[in-house]
Amino acid sequence: MTAKIFTSLLVLLLSQTMWAQTAFPKVINISNNSKVIEELSSVYKHSLFLASENDFVKTMENWKRALTDMEQYANEIDFDLKGVQMWMKIYWAKDGNIDHITYYLLDKSINIDTKELEAFLSSYIKNKKLPIKYEHKFSYDSRVVFPLYLMR
Repeated sequence: MTAKIFTSLLVLLLSQTMWAQTAFPKVINISNNSKVIEELSSVYKHSLFLASENDFVKTMENWKRALTDMEQYANEIDFDLKGVQMWMKIYWAKDGNIDHITYYLLDKSINIDTKELEAFLSSYIKNKKLPIKYEHKFSYDSRVVFPLYLMR
């Protein structure tokens, strides 16, 4: 009887944990829900630095690749990012696919429709990935200013 109860509780706990990991939208404006960062960070415990073989130069190259890909994708689909300033955190799966992006528009950012920005970021997630693999899910965050003059 005790083993059945333990098994049932374990299955319930695991199913709730899996639900919590997938319940978040792909793109999240954290000005509306800052707790999301804590919850996602508990799943994406590793950094882009670790996924880049503990190499600062590779880390910056991978971050630059993600952002320049984002800017190029915006140009390809005629989405204007010029003047957008935000704090952004990208959460990657083990295979380099993007699972989530959280963002917060900075006060100096141009006025942009957040629904349109989120639609763009969702489309970017579906169409781009980082060409690295790592044994754990990982993430990275930074202040981002478009256009990316300093990253070219």
